Amino acid sequence: MKLRTRLHLVVTGLTIVWAVVLVASEVQLTQARIREDIEASNQVTIQLLGRLVGIYWRAGGTRSLVDFLTQLGHVRSSDIMLTYRGGPMIYHSPPATYKAGHYAPAWFAHLVAPKVPRYVFPLPAGVELIVRPAPSRSTLDGWDAITRLFAIAGVMLVVVNGLAFWLVERAVAPVVIEQRLEEERRLIAHELHDEFGQSVTAIRSLAQAIAGQSSQPPMQEAARLISAEAARLYDAMHGLIPRLAPAAADTLSLSEALEGLVRDQQSRHPGITLTLRHDLSCHPGPGISLAAYRVVQEGLVNALRHAQASRIDVELRAERRSLTVMVTDDGIGLPEDWSRPGHYGLRGLSERVGHLGGKLTLRRHGTRGTLLAAELPLAGLPQVIA
Repeated sequence: MKLRTRLHLVVTGLTIVWAVVLVASEVQLTQARIREDIEASNQVTIQLLGRLVGIYWRAGGTRSLVDFLTQLGHVRSSDIMLTYRGGPMIYHSPPATYKAGHYAPAWFAHLVAPKVPRYVFPLPAGVELIVRPAPSRSTLDGWDAITRLFAIAGVMLVVVNGLAFWLVERAVAPVVIEQRLEEERRLIAHELHDEFGQSVTAIRSLAQAIAGQSSQPPMQEAARLISAEAARLYDAMHGLIPRLAPAAADTLSLSEALEGLVRDQQSRHPGITLTLRHDLSCHPGPGISLAAYRVVQEGLVNALRHAQASRIDVELRAERRSLTVMVTDDGIGLPEDWSRPGHYGLRGLSERVGHLGGKLTLRRHGTRGTLLAAELPLAGLPQVIA
């Protein structure tokens, strides 16, 4: 699974967990609000009717009480009925006009509505006044609040994921570019080894066969020259392959890979002093490690080929937020045309370091010599290739 996919899943999961916690908290608050509303409303209704029912009954019986209840109308969170005990209904309070015709789902009403018993006022002649809790409006208010919360959570999910997608794309883009560059280098290295290498070997074998079978000295000499040139080309190609796809950088730590690189170059150039100093208390990610390896590799190759140096020093210094890589030599310094177009190694190296958020510097070192330095960030960039 790609890094960006994992990050999106993490962000989505955290947003969903946040929404679930928020909704669960809102459900609990809704339960408490409805219970408080129902209990308070019923207490007020019962106290009111407890004092007035007897007065109106004594004043005019059922008719007087019905007139009073009709004038009273709907009481929030209470359902009032006047009925004969076990008989027909005399009066029933009107339904609420607030959000008329709308109801919360039955499962939600069952979840949040409190279990409050009804209250019965017994009256003469078998008449009863019943006050029953009616939480439908309070329940609907709670449902509407949670519905709005769900809508906000949905918008937040889209916005947060969109923002995360944008930020991840910006953060991962340098690493993706780095990966693509390395993949191209590996493909070229494999093509050189498998296809070009076989062709050069075949040319050399044919030239040697012609030289051995021909009786004409000019033909023999030409065949030997072809064979020698093919051998030189084969050796040059094998020297180029490690620069394109260094196997050590994939299998060893950065310090081990650099020690092997310096040791190999020292064996090839025994007349030049090569030193390596490194302080790698941290463990850079693969992108940073490979970039540091490339900086040292390019610096060594340029110094050995062009600087006419007697000493080349390589130093790596890791700090809390950055890794500094320096390659210095005591050679003839930079040529006058060093910045002209065509220096593809340095240009590609500068792009590589820049993609990782670092900075590459090339300048004269003292009165003689050259300094190639790179500052690579150790924090704030993803170190895993997507």
